[in-house]
Amino acid sequence: QHYYITNNLSTYSDKMNRNLYNIHILGIGFMFVFSAFITAGFISAIVLKDFNSNGIDSKTGFYSLSIIYACLGLANWFSPAVVKKLGPELSLFLSSIPYTGFIYCMIEPYMWSVFTLSALLGFGGAVLWTACGEVISKNSPGDTKAKNTGIFWSWFNSSMLLGNVFLYFYLGDSAKISDTKRYVIYQVLGVLCTLGMFTFLLLAPVPDEPTKSEEDASIVPFFLIFTRKTCVSNDVERENAIEEKTEGKPQSVLQPIVDAARFCKTREMCLLYLPIIFTGVSLNYWSSVFITSVGNVFPNRSYLALGGISTGVGEIAAGFIWGRLTNKIGRHGVIIASTIINIFLFVLCFISFPSDAATTTAAVAEETPFIPSSIYLALGLGVLLGLGDGGFNVSIYAAVGTIFESNPAPAFAMFKFVQSSVGAAAFVYCGHLILPYQLGILTVTCVVGCISFAFLDKSPSQKLEEKAVADPEQDKFLQTPA
Repeated sequence: QHYYITNNLSTYSDKMNRNLYNIHILGIGFMFVFSAFITAGFISAIVLKDFNSNGIDSKTGFYSLSIIYACLGLANWFSPAVVKKLGPELSLFLSSIPYTGFIYCMIEPYMWSVFTLSALLGFGGAVLWTACGEVISKNSPGDTKAKNTGIFWSWFNSSMLLGNVFLYFYLGDSAKISDTKRYVIYQVLGVLCTLGMFTFLLLAPVPDEPTKSEEDASIVPFFLIFTRKTCVSNDVERENAIEEKTEGKPQSVLQPIVDAARFCKTREMCLLYLPIIFTGVSLNYWSSVFITSVGNVFPNRSYLALGGISTGVGEIAAGFIWGRLTNKIGRHGVIIASTIINIFLFVLCFISFPSDAATTTAAVAEETPFIPSSIYLALGLGVLLGLGDGGFNVSIYAAVGTIFESNPAPAFAMFKFVQSSVGAAAFVYCGHLILPYQLGILTVTCVVGCISFAFLDKSPSQKLEEKAVADPEQDKFLQTPA
């Protein structure tokens, strides 16, 4: 009896270490890939505004990002089938190749090359993020989803530091990004993206869960002391019942597409749509509009990098803070705190940025804000922007991974489909709509998303889940060593 108990604990410990290793490798790979892509996205509107050749102008950067996220949203219907066919590890590697191509095409941008590679990147991004959700879910047993999502989110958002620190020191006091500087910037970013692509090959395989007969052969009661059951709603139970009936039968590679269409009608997914819509609008704001506004208000191009760094600091802090507070105040508490931060942020942006900060074609914005613009205030706003956006994303990722635990890929695909589609629409209007109107859209979607998430987090299934929480000693055991 003692041998089986000891062996069971050893197996559990090895599995937890392997899971934590994969979460870190996944995060590091994303950090390198998105050090290139996010930095490129941050400065794309300003870079193309300074370039202003080959039929390209400042709005080309917005349109490029719109194409990326539109294709990403459409491809999310098919990305579960690709991940199912190739496996998450190979899917991560292959889907990151278009990111590298897009970065290199910006060395000498043409309208056709930018838009073509934007579309390819969008299709690759759908597979990349679906595979990411699959890896996180498979490597987050029990109650570790919120913690592991926070770890991944922190690594991922470190990309905004790595790329932008290089950008800050390289640009210096430049008032314009010249052709020579553009060549060097995108060559360095291309190398970073390639490094991240090969990092995904270091992921360790995760063994399948033991079958019922295998569980019976081991000391199950002792093992279950250190696990936590996840309660799901009637909608999700019906989905699981369908999966159990088809278990052991050969399934078409297109089955995940059918699953994704079925998931979109569940009560849980319907309640998640509104907060996901806000993350799509927020994605547009922090990844392009905010940095473009900084570039149009302050002529020093190195301030673009400082804006990206401040947002990255906020996103990294969000991973650590919200990931750990989830178990104390719940996902709904995190969403409420993030909403308060976001509203405060939007008000400060409204009074400190000129109304034409995101849309001006002049060298600097010409309108006068309510209070004088300050780079120090802008950097503080960047930190708040990262905290507010990160709180919503960490909570939604944890909710999707928990509610749809048995089949997470279609649910994550639906999440990215809605987020990317909204983001694509936002990138179309952001080059034309003045900043106060954009901030109004952000405020409304944020508040409505918070209210919708409250109904999700306080549903009967979630209350049962809260009652199923074990004692603090169990949580202490589940905290894997860093």
